[in-house]
Amino acid sequence: MRKLICLGVLLLSLVTTARAGISDFDVMDFGAVGGGENDDTQAFQNALNKAGEKGGAVHVPSGKFRISGTLNIPNAVSLVGIAEGPNIASLDKGTLLLAFSGRDDEKASPFITLQSGCTVKGLAIYYPEQKAEDVHPYPWTIQIKGLRSNVIDVTLVNSYNGIDCGTFYQGEHYLRNIYMTALKCGVYIDRTTDIGRIENVHIHPVVWADLGASYQAIHDYIIQNLEGFIIGRCDWEYMTNCFVIWAKVGFRFIETQGDPVGNDPQANILITQSGSDVGPLSVIVEKVQDHAGIAFENCQFMDGFLIEKTNLGPVKLTNCGFWGWAEAIRGSHIVNKGEGAVMLTSCHFNAMNWQECRWKPEIPFIEMQNGTLQMIGCRFQDNANVPDAHVYLGEKVKAAVLMGNSVRVGKLKVVNKSKGDVQIIGNVRY
Repeated sequence: MRKLICLGVLLLSLVTTARAGISDFDVMDFGAVGGGENDDTQAFQNALNKAGEKGGAVHVPSGKFRISGTLNIPNAVSLVGIAEGPNIASLDKGTLLLAFSGRDDEKASPFITLQSGCTVKGLAIYYPEQKAEDVHPYPWTIQIKGLRSNVIDVTLVNSYNGIDCGTFYQGEHYLRNIYMTALKCGVYIDRTTDIGRIENVHIHPVVWADLGASYQAIHDYIIQNLEGFIIGRCDWEYMTNCFVIWAKVGFRFIETQGDPVGNDPQANILITQSGSDVGPLSVIVEKVQDHAGIAFENCQFMDGFLIEKTNLGPVKLTNCGFWGWAEAIRGSHIVNKGEGAVMLTSCHFNAMNWQECRWKPEIPFIEMQNGTLQMIGCRFQDNANVPDAHVYLGEKVKAAVLMGNSVRVGKLKVVNKSKGDVQIIGNVRY
């Protein structure tokens, strides 16, 4: 009897295993060789096409795989490496795809294109012919064209252009646990018809430097060329735990030109626990949705935050920190040229780096040339660099409320040239 029970359990296990694997495919079974010398493009695509017949997962084992062409992931198909979380790219460990296509042609086909319901997960992508001392353009490394597609636990070693969720209309994209060195653009979000999510995306030179590239050469290029996150049309987008360093622009908010979908071809996004560090501009706002705008919460910026005159929507910042001397906007932490509202709550402005830079007392921390300002419960730390004004209100400012703010070892200084309703109430020194 015991033998019969054991045999039954074994048969059930075999049937269950067979059914579990019916939608799983291995690139090695389709002729992939690995090692980095043989072109495995066709083997990968054959496996993806087979999985696309009914949907499924294509698995890639540890090793280097040369992909001389491009890959298209059909609907409901996943391309899966071995990593089960954020990974460090390595030439001798993990799953590494070697990309060669599209050199010197940004408009060429992306290295990987995702249709609807697709996932890329658990692998790293490296361009062996890209050199930090001699950067060449390449197209997007990963492009999402459909609904509900995902990029998870992926490392992009040296992408010229990283992840594209904006060239084509798509929605509900999900980007999570992505480390990259990007050279021109890290992540592009646009033409998003419904809620997308971006979590734990870090854009940093160290990803490429880990494979031996010169950190200094990467820095020298990206400080002049990189835009970390470019964000256009989106609706209730959520971003959390994202970071970029040494970028020319950390976060750029744009208007989608020629957008026929709806009446708000700009950003509506909530950003938390994120930041842009040590660059000429942390944020530039060209235009956001008039009725909702953008919100930053618990974020950090070094250096400047520029709101252009084309913007009409609200820009809201809560519990955010500002450091340094923003050379790109003459030293101010925030400059607003637009007609929209700037809303600051419990933010911290610190001049700690101004002593080492070309600080000038006539440069205010916050320069409002237009629009309206609501600043409540914020803190200024001059560090002996006492400005002529912490806040400057220009003639075009329509209204302002400055209430409950404080200055460490000093008094809140406001230059008010506004002809609108300005109320300055209950500010203190300590």
